This record gives sequence, C-alpha cells and structure tokens, in this order.
Amino acid sequence: MNLNFQIRRGFIVARIRHLNTEVQCSTGIRLKKEYWNKHTQQIKNITSITNKVDINRYLLDCKERFQLFYLDKKPKTKDDVRELIQRALTDEKASKINLLSFAKSFSDLQIKKINPKTGKPLAKSTISKFRLLHEHLNGFQKYRNESLDFENIDVAFYYDFLEYLKGEYKYSPNTLGKYIQALKTLMNEAISQKLTDNIGFRSKHFKRIAVDAENIYLTDQEVRTILLLDLSDKPHLERSRDVFMIGCYTGLRYQDVINLNRGCITGNYINTMQAKTGERVTIPLLSQVVQILEKYNYSLKANTKINKQLKEVCKLAKINNVVWRKSYIDGVLVNKSYKKYELVSSHTARRSFATNSYQKGIPAATIMKITGHRTEKSFYKYIKLDNKEHADIVLKAWQSENVLDIAK
Repeated sequence: MNLNFQIRRGFIVARIRHLNTEVQCSTGIRLKKEYWNKHTQQIKNITSITNKVDINRYLLDCKERFQLFYLDKKPKTKDDVRELIQRALTDEKASKINLLSFAKSFSDLQIKKINPKTGKPLAKSTISKFRLLHEHLNGFQKYRNESLDFENIDVAFYYDFLEYLKGEYKYSPNTLGKYIQALKTLMNEAISQKLTDNIGFRSKHFKRIAVDAENIYLTDQEVRTILLLDLSDKPHLERSRDVFMIGCYTGLRYQDVINLNRGCITGNYINTMQAKTGERVTIPLLSQVVQILEKYNYSLKANTKINKQLKEVCKLAKINNVVWRKSYIDGVLVNKSYKKYELVSSHTARRSFATNSYQKGIPAATIMKITGHRTEKSFYKYIKLDNKEHADIVLKAWQSENVLDIAK
C-alpha cells in the first residue's frame, strides 16, 4: 500500500485509498502548486527553495515509514489508517501522539517549511520560536511534575504557564505573547489533524499579550547629521552608517537593503520584493541613496555587528539627548533614562523613514505602499511621535491654511 503526496489548498498532503475510501493528512508544509512535480511527487528544482532537498528526502522517508507501519499493523478502519499516516509524517514510534511529541515534530517540521509568499524557507526567528515553545512545555511539565497533554491546554493552564515563564525566564509581555500565539498555532494544527478536540485555548481569556514597544526614531536633522559625519578613518563604522542611511531614506528593512543590486533599480525607482513578507514595493530613488549604492558598486554586505556599530556612530554624531523609556528588566517594568544613541538599532532606520514621512504630511496610505505595511494598525506602531509632535503637525497645517491667527 503506497502513500502518495499532492498539493491541496496550498499544502503538501499525504493521501491513500483504503477500502474504497480516501484518507488524507496535511504535512503542514506550504507550497505553491507550480513548484510541485506531480509525477515524481517531489518539489521541483527551484533555486529559491534552498531546503527542497531536505523536504524531498523527508517525503521519501514518510513513504518508507508508512509502508513499514502498514505491514506491521494491517489497519482495518479509516481511523487506523489516519493514525499510521500521522505517525509516518511525525516519525512517531509510539502508538499515541501526545502534546510534547507533537510539539517536537511540529518544531522540526518548521525547518522544512516554505513561506508561500516568498518561496523561501521560514525565517530563523519563526523556527526558533517553535523550538523554544517545545522546550518550555517540556520544562513546565518537569516543573509541575505531572504529565502534560492536549486536554490540559485550557485557561487554568494559560495562567500557570505564563507565571512559570515569567518566573523562570523574566520574559517581557510581548515575548510571553509570542509563545502563547505559537501554542495556539500548535493546538489549531493538532485539531486539524484530529489529534484532539480540546478548544479550551480558543477562550477569550486565552489571548496573546501585546503591548506597544517604546522605540525611538531619528529626526530629519539627526539623520542628516549622521549622513554628514566624517568616518573616513573608521571604514567599518562608515559601511554600517551607509547601510543604515539607505534604510532611513527608503523605509526598507535591513535585510532588504542588503539584498539591493542593480537589477532592483528602474529609472528613478527601486523595485524589490520584501524578504519578510513577499510584498513587492516601489520606492522613489533619492540622490542620497544613489550615491551610497554607487560608492559600493551596488553590492552591500551583511554585518552581524551592525547594531553595536550604529550605537558608536550615533554617539560620535552626538545623538545623546536623554530619553526616558519604560523597559522590562528581569520581568519588571521600570522607567529608565538612556542616551538616545544607546537605543538605536538597524530597525530604527525604518521607523525614522515612516515617522519623518508622516510629519511631512505624506498620507499614511501612501507611506504604507512604500513600507509594505498591510494594515493601518501595524503601520501606526511605527509612528513614534509624542503629544507635542502631533500637536505641531496640526499647528503647521492650520497655519499653512492661514485660517487661525495663533498667538506666538
């Protein structure tokens, strides 16, 4: 009895006919139909899918495992066959798949998955998130000294698990929220595979925690100061500064800046696909950006030390006014003062572009087309203006219309 694979609704699905009934289970691997060879039941040789060899090997291994399981168990019912398929897909040797074994196999599967929008493997941060979720669930089970399974995931578990993560790891609310969201994804997948019917995690109380991060942006004047800073005697800092400046004048993420090349330039515009989301964006090519790209012959290199080096650059540029920010230190919220340069990172460039563009009066919908934001909710998280700066925008607009005689 052979296990077959095909594409259904954007996923690679395992299927078999048993006693005139079709049984199928999703592998959880997303793939565009045009990337699939239905004759070989393998992923085509697409250059952008860098993990295709691993996925193809995995599919062959699943076929072999299912054949062994089938010969050993000789299933009689549709549910028996489905269980064997699930065991073959997860490499599960035991007859029962529990929460921890499923979390481990689901975590391992992330390495093989492909982002359907970009055609590339999932981001390392996504893979790491599910790996750490499995480790945290395992740690929680040991901490409680009692077995943990699908039926235990309810509101009571939610509060206990949050308390455990805060106590053991001092995580911030947003990090806690990240693992709760990952757990909800895991449980939804378990339900889709008919491993559980527990929906306690869908309670309105079992929700992802999310608080707005108090990040900074650089003003137009600060960006210009950094751009004009003479770093000719510090080439390593100069390269990091130049990459950062492209982000400040384009709104591109750091990885997208590094990916720029001559092929992305069409006349006075940059046309590129965002690595994170797969969104295509068209960005006006400013003279500052052209000069930097030509300086490096349209070939920019990644730098793992860029965030540390940007802090050095901004310190030299005297971006050192004091700012107060609420931060979570060892899980406790404190109000702490920083020199502004201490808070600069590569992503500050993207926030600065969005905020400065907004201050210039460019409509939010237009800026979103440049930055690739899909919703206003996510976009406005990038607008880092305080109350006075918002008031200044209104003041400037009214004064330009000459409607009000505002006292000076």
